[in-house]
Amino acid sequence: MQGQQRAQNGTGKQSPKREDFDIKKVLAKIISNWPLYAICLVMAIALGYLYMRYSTPVYKIHASVLIKDDKKSGAPDNTELLADLGLSSGGKNVDNEAEIFKSRTLMLDVVKDLQLNVTYYVSGNVKVAESFRNRPFNIRFIPLFEDSIKNKSYKYQVKLLGKTDFEISNDDKSWKGKWGDTLLLPPGRVIVERSYFPFLKGINEYTVNITSYKNAVKKYMSALSVQIANKQASIINLTLNEETQEKGEAIVNKLIKVYMQASVDDKNQIADSTIGFIDNRLQLVGEELTDIEKEIQSFKQNNTFTDLTEQSKVLLNSNQDVFNELSKQEVQLNIITSLEQYLKDNNNSRRIVPASLTIQNDVLNNFIDKYNTLQLERQRMLVSNTEDNPVVKNFDQQLDNIKADLMESMASVKRSMQVSVNSMREQAGNVNAKLRQLPPKERIYLEYSRQQNIKQELYLFLLKKREETAISKSSTIANARIIDPAAADEDPFKPKRSSVMMIALLLGLLVPSAIVYLREVLSHKISSKTDITSATSIPIIAEIGHFEGENSIAVSKNSTTPLSEQFRALRTNLQFTMTTERGKTLMLTSSMSGEGKSFVAINLAITLALSGKKVVLMELDLRKPKISKHLGLDSRYGFSNFIIKQAEYNQILLPSGIEDSMYVIPSGPIPPNPAELLMMPRVEQLFMQLKQDFDYIIIDSAPVGLVTDAQLLAKYADTSLYVIRQGYTLKPQLQIPENIAAEEKMQHLHLVVNDVKLNYGYGYGYGYGYGYGYGYGGYGNTNGKESRLKRFFKK
Repeated sequence: MQGQQRAQNGTGKQSPKREDFDIKKVLAKIISNWPLYAICLVMAIALGYLYMRYSTPVYKIHASVLIKDDKKSGAPDNTELLADLGLSSGGKNVDNEAEIFKSRTLMLDVVKDLQLNVTYYVSGNVKVAESFRNRPFNIRFIPLFEDSIKNKSYKYQVKLLGKTDFEISNDDKSWKGKWGDTLLLPPGRVIVERSYFPFLKGINEYTVNITSYKNAVKKYMSALSVQIANKQASIINLTLNEETQEKGEAIVNKLIKVYMQASVDDKNQIADSTIGFIDNRLQLVGEELTDIEKEIQSFKQNNTFTDLTEQSKVLLNSNQDVFNELSKQEVQLNIITSLEQYLKDNNNSRRIVPASLTIQNDVLNNFIDKYNTLQLERQRMLVSNTEDNPVVKNFDQQLDNIKADLMESMASVKRSMQVSVNSMREQAGNVNAKLRQLPPKERIYLEYSRQQNIKQELYLFLLKKREETAISKSSTIANARIIDPAAADEDPFKPKRSSVMMIALLLGLLVPSAIVYLREVLSHKISSKTDITSATSIPIIAEIGHFEGENSIAVSKNSTTPLSEQFRALRTNLQFTMTTERGKTLMLTSSMSGEGKSFVAINLAITLALSGKKVVLMELDLRKPKISKHLGLDSRYGFSNFIIKQAEYNQILLPSGIEDSMYVIPSGPIPPNPAELLMMPRVEQLFMQLKQDFDYIIIDSAPVGLVTDAQLLAKYADTSLYVIRQGYTLKPQLQIPENIAAEEKMQHLHLVVNDVKLNYGYGYGYGYGYGYGYGYGGYGNTNGKESRLKRFFKK
């Protein structure tokens, strides 16, 4: 029998099966639906032609820029000391510069310079085309504030009225004027200017769209592609997708120009900061020097003092080196003190430290260079990122660490210089002790002279450094060089005629194919055997036909109907899965109610009892019991009473009334907690007793797709049957038994397909009568034609 063969071949795990691809069936489907395919092909080709005709071509604009990359130039790194401290290098690299090219700040400058938020269009015979520069006028947009348009856009019609006049209008209002006039439009002020381009013959009306800077920046940033040529080169390739070739070239060239100017401005920040610092110090030192000179002048006037005595000259000449060195040390100490105060000021925490002042300490100079480099890198990152960006936070942490090290090193150098200054002052004190022997007026004059000398040297030093910084600033150049200026491709990259027509042909074939396919597979219920075998690897142990009886008993002692034979085939197939002599326990479950689980359980129990076996049928669907009702049994006492010790074993074991060797254990009163009831110890005791008294134990459990009762009972079952119903069970529900089998929650899980109808769908309907014409009544010829006639007359 077919059922036996399936059981033999499917006792083990098997993979889901799919139908083999049959080219003949595919061709037959296409031929049978040829009008649909023909219509779709014609429509697709027509749509492709119209798309090519009316779509606006888009061109690629290319440019290349060489970046002077510190990391790839091979230049020695002067920050080895900081690298040894675990601080990352802040040198410029191509990756950072590529991100700057993508930044919103640069594109915003381009949009404002080229007025890209104002777009001009002229109507042609076929479509509307953009006019970038070949028009006789320009509209210069002057927003009322930073971005007064916000997310709105405005559309105006500009009509040329002769050589000197024009008219701007929209749906609500119109404005007239002459070239050079300023008009107040809803988005802001606009100046309409005459351009160098001549008037075009036959074209006297243009369409102008005005949008916000934000929207224009967003549009061109999405059209811009920035790529690094390769990891060994420092070349950045810029590509822009634009509908107008001339406009695209202008945008890319302007972007490069803005980037290079920003690079120069970035480099000049250090020089500007240093010049500002020096100017402040020059003003302060100049005031101090002026005060000292005024005091000397007043001293001379009051004391008629003109020259030192010969003894003073001898003392000064002998100690000149001491005073000179003391002046240098005090200048250095003054500079370090000023820098220390500059760093301690919170307002300068993210500013450049003046770097061109001469500090005779290599460690301090390296720290200052590294600090300034990281400050510039952080400012570059802020162009395209916020301060909350992790990379910016990392820069902040590095800056704080370097600043702390710089302050500590500066304090150490300051202490060392202070010791040296104190020592020199002590030597100077010795000189002063000798000078005290001179007349008091000469000693006071010498003190003034020394202070004047110190301030004068500091002032000259600052003037020298200011000039050096100004010269350095004037020679600053960008860190990039243009390799290839912007150039547009001659042919548009979209739309491509070959690609469009190929897509049209594919759509002309795929759309009707999808319609035909969806029409067949859109049904969400199981209709064929392929639906089952393609979704699960669990073997099918039996297929039960459609039963039209009023009660649930389809099997009797002398019945030879196809349905009876199918249950007998199921009984035979079960012999291959159950090897124990007594106490063979079968559990039946399903995905949901209504799939015929109880029907299969009743008739399987009858079939086993007809073979002379002692069978007990357990009604353990405690939530929705049906077996007692179908068999007409009293269910007042049953399983639930036994578990809570309100009934004894013999009280719940009822004869079925169908076969003498078949008994039924009703569910009893429906408990409020079925799952907890199934976990009580008396359940195991009951099964142990039943296995001693019966050959087969058949459990009708609750649907496993809804509750966990079946999983709790699975440990008592030797074999589990999962009932699915043709035309009723949902296809996604087949995943439930598949998961159960994969997780081994039930032993020897098999599928039973219930309610199989003749000719219901492809895969079933191959005739479950298969020749039962022995004269027993009515099922001798069950071909499809007679089946349809029977159904017709029954209706």
